[in-house]
Amino acid sequence: MPSRWVFPFISLSALALAACSSGSAPPGTAASSAAMQAVASATNADAQAEKGLKLYEQMRASGSLDIAAQIGAEIVAKYPDSKAAGKIRETLDEVEVKAKADGEARRLAHLWAYTVTSVKGGTQYAASIENAPPLSPPGLSGKDAKHVHLILRQHPEWGQTVYLILDNEKFNCKSGCKTLPVGFDGESARPWKATIPPTGEPALFIDDDKAFIARVLKTKKVAIDVVLAGEGKKTLVFETGGLDLSHLPNTTKKKTP
Repeated sequence: MPSRWVFPFISLSALALAACSSGSAPPGTAASSAAMQAVASATNADAQAEKGLKLYEQMRASGSLDIAAQIGAEIVAKYPDSKAAGKIRETLDEVEVKAKADGEARRLAHLWAYTVTSVKGGTQYAASIENAPPLSPPGLSGKDAKHVHLILRQHPEWGQTVYLILDNEKFNCKSGCKTLPVGFDGESARPWKATIPPTGEPALFIDDDKAFIARVLKTKKVAIDVVLAGEGKKTLVFETGGLDLSHLPNTTKKKTP
C-alpha cells in the first residue's frame, strides 16, 4: 500500500481517540441521552402521580375529605396530563364541595359550648352560644368585646328554658319586653313572647322554648332585636346551625323560672 494512504488513516484514528478521551459524544449519543432522561422523568412523574392518587382515594374512603381535596388539587396541578390526574378529576369537584360543607358544619358546631352541672334535685344541662359579631365599641376586640349569650337550659326544678343573658349589663324594658322580634335565616322578624324574671336578673326569657328550639334546629342564623340599657336597640345574630341536642338529653316541660 502506498505510504500516502497511511497518514490520513492514522490521523482519523487519532482524532477518534482524542474525541473519546476528551469526553465529548457524537450528536446522536447526546440526543439519545436526553431522550432517556425525559422518559425517566416522565416515568417518575407518573409514579408520583399514582402515589398521590392512592393517597387521595384513601383519604376519600376514610372521610377525610378536606385532606383528599388538597391532595387531589395538588396532583392535578403538578401532573395534569397523567392518568392519575384524569382519574382524580372524575370525583374532585364533588369532594371539594363536600369538604367545604363539612368544614362549615364543624365551624358552626364549635360555636356552641355545653355544660353539665350538678344542682339541687339532679343535673342541669345547658347549651350556650355568643352573638356574632360582638357588641363592641370601636377599637375593642378579644376579651374586651361585649357578647350576649343565648342559653338553652334543662333544669331538674325549673324545666326547659331558653333565654338571653348579658354580662354586667341589663336589658332596657321601659317600653316593654313582652315580645321580641325574631327572624330565622333572613326571614322578616316576627314577635315572640318574652319574659323578664321578677328577680331583676340581666336575662330575657323566650316563652315558647319548645317552638323556638324546633325552629333553631332548621336554621343556620337567628336574629333577635333587643334594647340594651345604655346601648339602645341592637340586633343580635347567632349562628345556631351547629346545635347538637344530644348534649341536652332531658325532654322536660317548661316551668316558671
